Amino acid sequence: MRVPSLARRLGSAALVLTLGVGLAACSDDSGSGDTSSSATDEGSESASPEEPAEEAETETEDPAEASPAELTADDFYPSVMDAMREAETFAFETTTGTAGQTQTMTGEARFSDAGIEMQASSTGAQAMEMILLGKAMYMKSPELGTGGKWLKIDLSDPNSLFGMIGKATDPEVMFKAMEAPKKLELVGSEEVDGVETNHYRITLDPSQYLDAMEFPAAMADMLPEEMVTEMWVDADDLPRRFAQTLEVPAVGGGQPTTSTTEGTYSDFGLDVEIEEPPAGQVTEQPGM
Repeated sequence: MRVPSLARRLGSAALVLTLGVGLAACSDDSGSGDTSSSATDEGSESASPEEPAEEAETETEDPAEASPAELTADDFYPSVMDAMREAETFAFETTTGTAGQTQTMTGEARFSDAGIEMQASSTGAQAMEMILLGKAMYMKSPELGTGGKWLKIDLSDPNSLFGMIGKATDPEVMFKAMEAPKKLELVGSEEVDGVETNHYRITLDPSQYLDAMEFPAAMADMLPEEMVTEMWVDADDLPRRFAQTLEVPAVGGGQPTTSTTEGTYSDFGLDVEIEEPPAGQVTEQPGM
């Protein structure tokens, strides 16, 4: 049973997903403004023939797009969850690089009464397919040694390693760490794939992150003194891009490991169909 190796693989996959799932922020919901005219009724009656044409030309102009409003630290957590629940579904792509190896994961996700559900596949250092439904995670990869079958992992035990991964894939749990960030900074306004966004820099205390995730306090030794995430959010409170660089201290000294993760989000509200694999294509590993 290759639990340590498998655990590392699952941990990598969970990290990609947790960093990527829907950090969103609050913006104004004003939309386009009403077009006003300074002309009175009398003015309209006395206008020359050319004036109506000018007014018609003005009315055909496209209204200006709403600009994202700046968030405060108190706004961040509730705005994240409200925006993501309202969108319900989205597509994502994340790329992670560690120790010279790169992995790209693409997929779709949706919110349900049971929490976040998703299906994804990755290429690169650890090619795999993954389905998350309820309290079960299904993974398929040549490296798992399951003969091409899906490996089913029970996430219902909150105290197990895989139960922790289940928490990590739940954005509501993860975003709890964002409820009171150490620092929230508006870097500026930028376009992402043609969409106007606010670019934020979010600084977290690692202990706050571990508390929110209910991870062992000893894991703080594996994290940097501060966790910083860059997030781009549009005027509909939806995330469009994120980026994070972590320097993880080496156990017992030595050079730290640098991990970079960046991702994009799109197709909010798309139709998403996620089903568990056929029973005949699923296997379980004892002790997991």
